[in-house]
Amino acid sequence: MSARLILGTANFGLTYGIANKRMFSEGEAFAILEKAVEAHVTGVDTAQGYGEAEKILGRFFRMHGKVFDVTTKLPDREYLSVVDVESQIEKSLVHLGLGRIDTLLVHSSSTFERHGDVLLTALERCTAQGLIGTYGLSVYHPDDLRRAAEKARKAGCRIGAAQLPLNLFDQRFLKDAHLAQFRSAGITLYGRSLFLQGLFFMDSKRLPGHLRQAAPKIESLKHLAKLHDTSIEALALLFARSSGVDYVVVGVDSVAQLERNAALMAAGGDLLPELKASFDALEIYDEEIILPYRWKQ
Repeated sequence: MSARLILGTANFGLTYGIANKRMFSEGEAFAILEKAVEAHVTGVDTAQGYGEAEKILGRFFRMHGKVFDVTTKLPDREYLSVVDVESQIEKSLVHLGLGRIDTLLVHSSSTFERHGDVLLTALERCTAQGLIGTYGLSVYHPDDLRRAAEKARKAGCRIGAAQLPLNLFDQRFLKDAHLAQFRSAGITLYGRSLFLQGLFFMDSKRLPGHLRQAAPKIESLKHLAKLHDTSIEALALLFARSSGVDYVVVGVDSVAQLERNAALMAAGGDLLPELKASFDALEIYDEEIILPYRWKQ
């Protein structure tokens, strides 16, 4: 199985990433979305937490029609009632100018742990009403998803989708058959953070703070790309699309980068055994490096 490309939109409304901290103008965002349509990208990933991103998508849809499947996310906040949840879903629908969200994720597993009962009741009701197609959550750890799926099961509900970190340095979800177990439970899997917010492309001599510990792995990755006469992007995308997820979420810095990524995702091909061994050697176990929310500013 080869994963399909989803366009990430965090930098439509935020200064996002460590390597290239910039936010697109609306014109730049529209140019990327138009190129995504040409490149047969079928989905976009967004969130209320991404600043104006949902609204920019809504304005694009008003001009071009709903040309993408949409994944968006409920914000991390307190949900004390079903009405609280429904009001946030309605806000996203208004921003996007849509009558239905294809996939709705709870943006934080800690939010789900605190308010799972309320969230499940509301999400089931909105699914029955046709306001959302399927629902799930965004996670950082395999156990977060396992606990959420079990909580839903006990409530007579089902987590239908999950977004998780997946890259050459962070391979935790590939261990202990996690992905296979989640897929067998009927969960559609989205891999994100393929380039670790741009860390792969940084000058290893200019890394801030604790991230300096990643310098040898970054140099190894650069050497591997040179050895195979390819790019770091190509290696990262090959790794992700061969991992067993259904979709990979990739943000871009330009139209040209979108074209490259779409071509690389469409290239197909199996992961060569010699690359598999090299990819395994790039894994980093230090969560202070592989989990951006733990990066010290």
